[in-house]
Amino acid sequence: MPLRKFHYFSEDDEHARPLPRLAVDHDLSVASPVHGMQQNLWAFAEYSPETPTTLYPGWLRLTLPLAASGGLWAAIFWSLGYLR
Repeated sequence: MPLRKFHYFSEDDEHARPLPRLAVDHDLSVASPVHGMQQNLWAFAEYSPETPTTLYPGWLRLTLPLAASGGLWAAIFWSLGYLR
């Protein structure tokens, strides 16, 4: 017995809904705000600075947030103990 919230279409139904498919080369492109924004963002993706950017070392990028988080948690627990 089929469930009430689902509608099953037979294979030979003339009025069946079209199924989604992947776009192929001969399909027309759709102009939408999202596509326009994507085209505008390509300028940033294609731009590559000539001088390489130097990043902070990995140990510093990992240790600094962990130490700051630990310090904040220590301050929270100390203030809760002080209020008690």
